[in-house]
Amino acid sequence: MSSAGKICSLMKRSTVIAAGAAVLAAPAFAGAQALESVRFGAVPVEEAALAFYAKEKGFFTAAGLAVDLQILPNGGSVTQAILGNALDVGVTNSGSISSAHAHGVPIYLVACGATYSPQSPIAHLCVGKTTGVKTAKDLTGKTIAVSTLRDMIQATALNWIDKNGGDSKSVNFVELPPPQQGAAIVAKRIDGAVLVEPFYTGAKNDVLELGPPYSSVNDDKPFQTLGIAGSKTWVDANPSTARKVASAIHAAAHWANDPKNHAAAAIILAQYTKVAPSVIDAYPRLLFAERNSAGLVQPVVDLMAKYEIIAKGFPAGELFATSTLG
Repeated sequence: MSSAGKICSLMKRSTVIAAGAAVLAAPAFAGAQALESVRFGAVPVEEAALAFYAKEKGFFTAAGLAVDLQILPNGGSVTQAILGNALDVGVTNSGSISSAHAHGVPIYLVACGATYSPQSPIAHLCVGKTTGVKTAKDLTGKTIAVSTLRDMIQATALNWIDKNGGDSKSVNFVELPPPQQGAAIVAKRIDGAVLVEPFYTGAKNDVLELGPPYSSVNDDKPFQTLGIAGSKTWVDANPSTARKVASAIHAAAHWANDPKNHAAAAIILAQYTKVAPSVIDAYPRLLFAERNSAGLVQPVVDLMAKYEIIAKGFPAGELFATSTLG
């Protein structure tokens, strides 16, 4: 079975049909009552694109939501804004929310989002062409940038390095926003970075790719990279609104996963990432989860524990609010 098929096997057809029906029925509801305001944070990468699609294609409005979409530099800053009550919900990576939960931080995963698949690797461990680095073993003493330190992307890089003959403990990691990483490699301010799409495709002619670090996480099978989180205080106080957010996000996922919508998706993605549509069209669209599934998140929890970013693992189902895990 293909990776797409494995992802689809995690998505109950009845859930998709119900979500679609809810979205189709929602405009009449939204017209009859005031839309519910939601402050939503996202980062300018394709893994966060469900928020962009839901906003631009009307899935939020159809679900009865008026969303104030704010763009932040990385998943860690989104998590901090949620916990500081500057946002209600936001896109963050599976590692960030796993770390928050492990440290007793009151946060829930509201909706599963972007998923890794071999057909669309999303992330690429790259180095400068003049660094002399050709293999994972050559990374000893080198400096690699990631979007957030001690988070999912760094954990995947550590794992890939170790699985490919290198020593992850010998590599230095620094934090740098994704849009700045390619230029920093070319300018030799860093030796390399884990470049995510669409920034990898924009920079790939100027860097050398060593490999896709996400492939090392779950034996090259699908897992969630980014999802939508909310504080426990907000979700517990607004369970119906949280369900509407999840419904709109998964309706957007159903739209985005349809190949006939990829051209339109590229235009929306270009608007938010500031990367040309031609660059975005040059690589395969990634796949998004169309329902919540703890199984998509467990591999990241386990990886974070492996590299002692969290003290120990836990069942990924603990990350979800009862009102949103179906």
